[in-house]
Amino acid sequence: MPYRSRTPSPVSAATTLPLNRSEHLYWAGEGHIGPINQPYVLRFAGPVDEAAVRQALRELTTQVDRLRGVVEPRAFGHHLRILPDDHFVDQLFADACRVQHGIDTTSREALAAFHTDFLNEPLSLERGLPWRARFLPHPTQPVLVFSVHHLIGDGRSMVSLVCAILGRLNGHAIPRMAAENPSMAPAVNPQRWWHWPGSIARWWRQSRADRRAAAGEHTVTLNRGHSPRYTTSTVRYHELPVPADAMKALAKAHGTTVNTLLMAMVANAFLALAPEQPRAVAAIRLSVDLRRYFPEGQAPAFGNYVSSFTVKGRHQPTLAAQITSLEAQVKDHLARYERRDLALPLGFYEWLPLMGRTLYSHLIVRSKAKNRFPPLSCHLSNLGSAEFVHPKGATVRVQELWPATVSTALILGALSLNGQQFIPLISQDDEVSAADVARFLAALDTQARHVLDASRPQAAA
Repeated sequence: MPYRSRTPSPVSAATTLPLNRSEHLYWAGEGHIGPINQPYVLRFAGPVDEAAVRQALRELTTQVDRLRGVVEPRAFGHHLRILPDDHFVDQLFADACRVQHGIDTTSREALAAFHTDFLNEPLSLERGLPWRARFLPHPTQPVLVFSVHHLIGDGRSMVSLVCAILGRLNGHAIPRMAAENPSMAPAVNPQRWWHWPGSIARWWRQSRADRRAAAGEHTVTLNRGHSPRYTTSTVRYHELPVPADAMKALAKAHGTTVNTLLMAMVANAFLALAPEQPRAVAAIRLSVDLRRYFPEGQAPAFGNYVSSFTVKGRHQPTLAAQITSLEAQVKDHLARYERRDLALPLGFYEWLPLMGRTLYSHLIVRSKAKNRFPPLSCHLSNLGSAEFVHPKGATVRVQELWPATVSTALILGALSLNGQQFIPLISQDDEVSAADVARFLAALDTQARHVLDASRPQAAA
């Protein structure tokens, strides 16, 4: 019979949901890797009433089912139970949403320090609620720190929550986000059973070609130390010395997008740390939203539906050559998802949870102790222009937005807002030192200035 996917359907407030492959991974890694949270810092551009923020978050908890999710054990495994929206949730909400005094919200250094503390603070997944919020009052620049566990939703889901909060603060109703079928299978599996052999054959050929291309390569990383266990992570704020409008103009001048231009600059910044190594590569992991590959009309909205792939920046004679190389790699990997060439390896990951959380956690811990994770320069996640978080005609606006999460590799975020290009950076403290981060960010700024300086004669001409 042909493979048919089921249209994701809303569930009742008393239902339970299975965990998909990403959520099993987050649950198995929780506590070992660290709290796998996603704290977003929103610094407002003007005064905001604390009561209005609290009301918006309470309505958000009502409208978004998964924000009332708790992890429950079964005889074999775990699932996510959606709590009914009752007075017990009121009690949990009072614990989750608090006011934090004593933080200088006008200081990026103070905010980054608080952000780091919040990132390393565990959430109560078994008790609930699976999120925390802290409102930092200030007469002109108040701040909301909103953290949701990654098991509840991915980066796109977080953006939906930020949009909903800002929409409510500007007088709009929060849209309903019902819990949906968490399976990613409709996005990756061939739609007919007779397509499987071709999918597997293409994956096999691509895997062999990738291994041949990687032979003898040296991945440039900021990792200098190593410990057998994870410790803590640190959030650092950085702003590129190139305005957002200039980045757009530079990307257009190079015939590419801001996303690819920034990726090329990041690759060259890593490679600048290894100028004498001809086989050096900057291995950059990118996320891909699988919702686009669901059958038409069946893509879910809120949850975890993300996969990833790695592109490699190599020493190139020009920035244009680096852009061309990276663009070709991105198109090749996206075509693999489009053709559903990754059904076999992603299907294998779907079966991993059958080993249970204990054994899954053991594999994660042992991989860390023996340093067996594939080497990565960084995971780059680019939101692009974040102006869309403001509804039309917004009077309550955000001046700065700093996303973060925990990972086994260095994470570079990127977004533009209010004409500024923000680069939040998150690193594991046992592997990456503050001095090496500063050295890398200096190299990234140098790349940005070189691109800007090179474009000025062309603009003048």
